[in-house]
Amino acid sequence: MPNSRERVKAVISNQLPDRIPRGELCIGDDLIKDYLHCTEVGFEERAAFVERLGQDLVCLSPDYPVGKEVAKAADVVLPDVERWAVERPFFTFALLDGICGWGVRTLGYTGFLTLPRSSPLSFQELCSRVAELNRELIIMLVDQGVDGILLADDIAYQRGLLFDPELMRKYLFPSLGRQVEAAKGTIPVFFHSDGNYAEVISDLILCGFQGLQCFERSAGMDVERLQGKYSGKLCFWGTLEVEDLQKAHDPDYLDELTSQIQKTAEGGGFILGTTCGLFKGIDLDGLAAIYERL
Repeated sequence: MPNSRERVKAVISNQLPDRIPRGELCIGDDLIKDYLHCTEVGFEERAAFVERLGQDLVCLSPDYPVGKEVAKAADVVLPDVERWAVERPFFTFALLDGICGWGVRTLGYTGFLTLPRSSPLSFQELCSRVAELNRELIIMLVDQGVDGILLADDIAYQRGLLFDPELMRKYLFPSLGRQVEAAKGTIPVFFHSDGNYAEVISDLILCGFQGLQCFERSAGMDVERLQGKYSGKLCFWGTLEVEDLQKAHDPDYLDELTSQIQKTAEGGGFILGTTCGLFKGIDLDGLAAIYERL
């Protein structure tokens, strides 16, 4: 029987796994503390939580330095990468902030959204600086043994994109492509965004991404339709919404939901997870019911 790492690798390669792999974008420390009745969350506690839930992957988030500038790679810490690679059988993603994350952190929300129009050269410089940071981090993380990279860039609202698609093609996507190239094809690189980014999925494929994380039905991201269009080109991850976990206690809803999940997972290329990650107050019993039915 394949272990968790092998199971996730299989679906990314569009092979049929022994079961649908499961994993989350993020897991809040407060949730782990409540679940395990512990006061601190480190490597052992996080691993125990993932194992008890029956998940197959983990996402490791860096500790970025506080400041109003894009960080230098030497100042970014990603704890326990090598321990996850060696001591546990889970597929390990490193979760890196993208241009939108750094733009909001350094300029504020309004300052970042208006930057492409107010100062295109400054926006281009930001894209370049973030690309260089993530390229350095990706090269380092590949050497440390991570299994995949997840670039997080919330490029969309519920109803559409943050920026004009042509502006994104001029500045954002070339930067993302350079970041993907840093992995040199040795490990898969995924992309995360909330909202409805369906209009630019073809652009993300051209950047070299092998998978996408977060498909919000409430934002119009219809996985069935998107799979029909991009089948074999992408791995789809993250379709469960908070409401699904709450409604999973209803047997009829659970039947309908899990039947749809099984249909989506046919042929591989699918990882089960929520769109938002797990946090304190989320319905873990509902999630467990979904896992058990599948």
